[in-house]
Amino acid sequence: MKLEKFKQRDPKKIGITIFTVVCILLVAGVFFYTSFASFESKETYNIMEGTVTNPGDIYFAFYIDDKITKTMPQKGEGYVLDKEKTTCTNGASIDFNETDWSVKVLNMTKAYTKCTLYFKKYVPTAVETILAKGETEELAYDNTTDNNLRYIGANPNNYVQFNNELWRIIGVFNNIDDGTGTKETRLKIIRYESYNTGIAWNTDNVNDWTTGSLQQELNGTYLESITSPSKEMIGNTKWNLGGADSYTSSSNGLASHWYIYERGTKVYSGRPTEWTGKVGLMYPSDYGYATSGGSGVDREMCLNTALSHWYDYADCKNNDWLSDRANSQWTLTPHSSDWGGAIYMDASGHISYYSVNIAGYAALPTLYLNSNVKISGGDGTKESPFTLSL
Repeated sequence: MKLEKFKQRDPKKIGITIFTVVCILLVAGVFFYTSFASFESKETYNIMEGTVTNPGDIYFAFYIDDKITKTMPQKGEGYVLDKEKTTCTNGASIDFNETDWSVKVLNMTKAYTKCTLYFKKYVPTAVETILAKGETEELAYDNTTDNNLRYIGANPNNYVQFNNELWRIIGVFNNIDDGTGTKETRLKIIRYESYNTGIAWNTDNVNDWTTGSLQQELNGTYLESITSPSKEMIGNTKWNLGGADSYTSSSNGLASHWYIYERGTKVYSGRPTEWTGKVGLMYPSDYGYATSGGSGVDREMCLNTALSHWYDYADCKNNDWLSDRANSQWTLTPHSSDWGGAIYMDASGHISYYSVNIAGYAALPTLYLNSNVKISGGDGTKESPFTLSL
């Protein structure tokens, strides 16, 4: 047997080995801490609904703007719970009460349950952003039963980018039905440029919007051309199709009267009074309430004058951003005693009606944004329109 001489281990190599092992253990420890130790045990926090062997064995981790922390943010700091990212193990779930800023774990049936709560900065919806402005030189409540907040004046800062097109915000509208009975407050917008400056309301010469050729084109060809994410920002709306036939005198043709007519049931025999869809047209009342009046005739005077007489009052129509002095425009409202008539806004600034099969008026697509849409940028000017996001 061959014997080898015993070699003493090099102390330097042993030290390096020990140091390396320690470093590896430290790295593993940091990883373990980040992954598990940041979950804080809440053995005395009575927030559970469920039955487990050890009901105190529940752990939490809190993330604020995707950065892990030891505690969740305080109420009033501008954060909300990100419900989509928040999770619990073992089939449990989180019920977060924003009013009293409390957390409850639901369906907890196993020990060693871990819940990760994510908080993000709260971004107001577009509706909240506009409502926060309140009444200004550019915004006024219409004092209708719904008390909508509308942009007024010759050229308010209500421009918005939608579908890579320039649109404008008519206002914030309350009690908007999505066709299922669910009512919300939603932003109503109208396309800046006409979809067509010489189009018929209905080529069949019947003032039924539900079957009208313009309705079918706007909710067919045009709607299909809207690209993401704009298409996801709009949903169904129940549009009122009430009509009117007496609107020439100051006693029955005011903007406030039109608002009532539009929501009424006075239509030509057999015509529907409601339609559920996505793209419509503006109403006569939208035009009427958009004026700010001027130095010669103030807004109150304009609102107390029949829209059919506005051609006599330049300050009413010239200080109304919905007035198109180059084109006459169709509205959504039918004439209630004429089987083939609909209301339009004349280029001279007054309201009248004409046969729906005449391809001589402009059409401006109008729609309601979903209530969760947000304003993500811009200042509302034509040069820097509001930008939207979900």
